[in-house]
Amino acid sequence: MSWYDIRLDAAREGAGFLGIAQVLALADRGVTIFDPLSTLVSRRAQIGAGCVLYPTVIIECDQASACVLGTGNTLLPGTRIVAAGGGRISVGAGSVIGEGGAQVKANRPDARIEIGDRTRLAGGAEVMGVTTIGTGCQVIGAIMAQSVQLEGGQDWAHPDPDERGAVLKGHGLARGLQLSRGEVINGNGDFSQAPVQRQAAYHPKTTSR
Repeated sequence: MSWYDIRLDAAREGAGFLGIAQVLALADRGVTIFDPLSTLVSRRAQIGAGCVLYPTVIIECDQASACVLGTGNTLLPGTRIVAAGGGRISVGAGSVIGEGGAQVKANRPDARIEIGDRTRLAGGAEVMGVTTIGTGCQVIGAIMAQSVQLEGGQDWAHPDPDERGAVLKGHGLARGLQLSRGEVINGNGDFSQAPVQRQAAYHPKTTSR
């Protein structure tokens, strides 16, 4: 190991992250790391097999908190996941997080974020508070989703949009909202002022996938 690597590892480990060699060693557990130099992974985070971590991904988790990612998740550039101050984050399997950037932050003792399977967070989405994003749900756009409950369903490619997981799209603050399967809010600033619609209004039902 060069002096350069030693100095980088000292800084990383002092901040609670894995050293460069330890990040690379995640590959032995089936995790794909494209650029270990720009990828920061907490030594306390649990990363499932088949996950893909793109450059500039940051996963933080302090000793009072928990962060668990299931199998087959893809974290794209600009993804930041933070569990701190006693917060808890769990992500299921097969989700795509961070197309255009995304943050998931449970950074206080009562914060609990549960993300199901095959979800999608994109376009600058920020998720925080006591939030459940069910299987197949999406948060798309520069949305601050604070303590929202999105009911899960089929994924976003399912031929019947009213069977898909709930969706938040647009931009602005979405606080304390509850959406059922097949519902969507297209917000423009304050989501509490936007109507709840059926997803079929945007995506007509198809007969085949």
